[in-house]
Amino acid sequence: MLSSLLATILLALGLVAAAPGPLAVVPGVMPTARLTRRQVSVTPSQTDLCLDYERIANMSTIGANSSYRTVLMQKLNVGTMFSARMMDAAISKLPPLTVNKDLNDKCGNWTQIALTEAEKNFTMGIVAQFTTEGLPVGIKAGPEVVVIVGAICMLFSVVWVFSG
Repeated sequence: MLSSLLATILLALGLVAAAPGPLAVVPGVMPTARLTRRQVSVTPSQTDLCLDYERIANMSTIGANSSYRTVLMQKLNVGTMFSARMMDAAISKLPPLTVNKDLNDKCGNWTQIALTEAEKNFTMGIVAQFTTEGLPVGIKAGPEVVVIVGAICMLFSVVWVFSG
């Protein structure tokens, strides 16, 4: 009972502390902070459309290629789930932009540019803004693996035979 009462009091104090304070109102003076125009235009400019197309084409190209995608997912520090969502969203947005003739005439074919530049950059060890340095190369698959697996099998067999 005491803990319930204490929790209710703390919750009430927290709500009071989080409530915005009273505004300083000076009689006869209007507040100066007002939204006088929209921050983002309802119809984006051609530059905004081209930049968006460029970004979507680059992310889609990286997301569709497993080698590029792996590098980006390992290098980004936001987590693989968010990285995958970002690339998958770009992949789904790209087809309508690719077939939009007006957009491709005004901005250039960013899909083709992204494909050729991503391939060129990957051969130099670059994916997006990241390098491929320091990434794990692969697993060891040499003759020592046979020896290690054989030793483990022998150990388990000996334990199994002598424990019964």
